[in-house]
Amino acid sequence: MSRRFPRLISLVILLLFICAGAASLVQAEAEAEAEVEAEDPVVAVEEAVAETQASANADASAPADRADSRVPALGLTAEFEAEQGEPLDPTALDSLKALNQALASKEQQVNEVQQRLVQAQDQVTREELAGQLRELRAELAEDRQQFDRFALEIDLSPFINEEEQSFDWQQELSGLLKPILAELKSATAESRAIGDLRAELETIGERKTQATKAVERLHWLLKQDPSDALRERLEERLSYWQRLADEANNRYTALDLQLQNKLEERQSLLDETTSYARHFVQTRGLNLLLALTAFGLVFFGVRWIATQIMRMRKPQAEKQFSSRLALLLLHAFSVLGGLLAMMAVFNAAGDWFMLGIIIIFLLGIGWASIHTLPSQIESVKLILNVGTVREGERLLFNEVPYRVDSLAFRAKLVNPELEGGVQELPVRDLVGYHSRPAGEDEAWFPTRLGDWVELDDGLLGQVSHQSPSAVRLTDLGGAEILYPTSRFLQQHPHRLSDRFRIVEHFGIDYCHQAIATTEVPELMQAALEDALPNLLDDGQLRTLSVVFESAGSSSLDYRIEAQLEGAAAPRSELIRAGIQRILVDACNQHGWTIPFTQIRLHQASG
Repeated sequence: MSRRFPRLISLVILLLFICAGAASLVQAEAEAEAEVEAEDPVVAVEEAVAETQASANADASAPADRADSRVPALGLTAEFEAEQGEPLDPTALDSLKALNQALASKEQQVNEVQQRLVQAQDQVTREELAGQLRELRAELAEDRQQFDRFALEIDLSPFINEEEQSFDWQQELSGLLKPILAELKSATAESRAIGDLRAELETIGERKTQATKAVERLHWLLKQDPSDALRERLEERLSYWQRLADEANNRYTALDLQLQNKLEERQSLLDETTSYARHFVQTRGLNLLLALTAFGLVFFGVRWIATQIMRMRKPQAEKQFSSRLALLLLHAFSVLGGLLAMMAVFNAAGDWFMLGIIIIFLLGIGWASIHTLPSQIESVKLILNVGTVREGERLLFNEVPYRVDSLAFRAKLVNPELEGGVQELPVRDLVGYHSRPAGEDEAWFPTRLGDWVELDDGLLGQVSHQSPSAVRLTDLGGAEILYPTSRFLQQHPHRLSDRFRIVEHFGIDYCHQAIATTEVPELMQAALEDALPNLLDDGQLRTLSVVFESAGSSSLDYRIEAQLEGAAAPRSELIRAGIQRILVDACNQHGWTIPFTQIRLHQASG
């Protein structure tokens, strides 16, 4: 049973495939027969003849009824207008008369073709007349619809059965590009005509050359005393090729004259461009001016309305999400509405060329926006203040800290410590950045104007200018050094303007080891406290300390630390040198030996 079950399933599947194939084969044969019948001209002509005879009999049997059916329509319309108290416009009546005459003429043409089709004997004539009759009937139906639309003044679309057609984007795009290509073809008509003449002249010239060579060759063969039969054949070919050579020569001469005339009539590039520009302004200048005016009215009008709405609201309401969203929508509508106004103007003027240009421009923008969609979404989030950068927070932009003062279509960044520290830039430039809340006492820049700073590279100077782009320092000699702001921050400036300290190191010889940790530090500090204030103003020295630091390789080292007020910063180098000088004097006074680096050489035993 377990083996038979899979076989049974396989057999059922095989039968299903056979049935499906047979059904598809039958359907294909039916479709093929239908296509053959549809494509058979004899069947089509017979159907057209039968339809023609039936319509002809109907027209012959009741011509009066048809006339009567048309007259009441006009009478009803006139009666309707009379009931409204407004007489029918004579111009409208003249238009109806003209349409009626055109309709009667078209009906007469249809009747004549129908009679000729009934009387036709051969198949070719009947096929030709049947095709002509179909075209005339289609035109007649369109004329009747136009007459009814003008006479009745109603919407006829519910009474018209139109076949649904599948959307073909290639066909739609070709219809959109057709007026643009036609305009380009018209603008380049003269150049293309000259190019075609040159190409054809080259082809005819080659034909002329080859035909001339053939004639010369045949003349040469006739001079070689051929037999009578061969001479007759050669003379016959000579006559043929001589005729081709003459035709090519005449054609070449005519084309060359046409080309020369075209070249003489051709304007210079400047004149041709000017002429085309003048023609463009004359034909489409008004449409373009009206379209630009419509765009400007909608664009600036909506922007003005948005501004007025924001002014009417409370100042704090501008920061609300609803206000931001409304402003964003109004700005977006100002652009889209302006473009729609331009398209409406071109559509009303029937200028399909400019309308096609606008549509293609919008399609191009839409296609380009697909690749930048994530960035656009982030920009919208920033405008709505729900993105990664928010108002009132701290942002590091180009390695310089800023406060985000406002976020809209343009962002305003402020650094209160910098000259020109206000930057306004498009909000899209902040995509990819992140802000954070600022600390309570967090500084917006490490220095201020007039501060004395010491950099990692050893430069000591006073800040004379600082901006988002550069920081200028003035050293003790008056020289000015300019640092880019980002590089200045990388130097980790030490700000000396409030308070600072100076740390110096000094060493004595190991022969004073007995008093190195007790007597020597006290005597050093006393000497410094006595002499160092002479180098400073009153109150600039805050504290002073001397401590034993370490027992070095060749000296006993001491660490001298002086805490100073910021006003002493310009004398920091002088203070460093003064500390060393005072300690050397103390060594001389107390007989302390200052060591020097010793290098001992040890000879290895052999």
